[in-house]
Amino acid sequence: MTVRIERAQREHALILGALTLQADLEYGGTKRDGFLSEYADAWLAEFDQMPTWIAFSGDGSAIGFVQTSHVRKLPSLCRTTTGWLHVKNVFVTKTARGNGIAERLLRTMIAWGEKHDIERYQLNAEPKARSLYERMGFEAPGERLMVRQGSTTTRRG
Repeated sequence: MTVRIERAQREHALILGALTLQADLEYGGTKRDGFLSEYADAWLAEFDQMPTWIAFSGDGSAIGFVQTSHVRKLPSLCRTTTGWLHVKNVFVTKTARGNGIAERLLRTMIAWGEKHDIERYQLNAEPKARSLYERMGFEAPGERLMVRQGSTTTRRG
């Protein structure tokens, strides 16, 4: 399957809303009028703090995404001021699953993080996705929270 992954831009807000709607309905959510506009407005308001990547199939259809929140530390005399990413959502459409797209999305996110001094990545893992996250280097400090240390982590002791 030919797949192109790109960083989401403002003009992708409704595409992300449609993918989120698919994911939410799959997880038992109830469809409501106006959701796409509501989502697009909220995502655009947080655009600068919410790095997101979209997977497109060869025909240009959006088939998945990974969405994060970029948390930046305030300056400190006692610790580094790098940031971290909370992975908010990883989703691939049913018809595109089984092609390694979620892994490619996560690898793209991690490559971006390494260029932007991200010290760790964390997420809440659904049981069915745990093996993917473990292959990607995430470890489980608890039953649901999983963390992956970035390669730019500097420890002070």
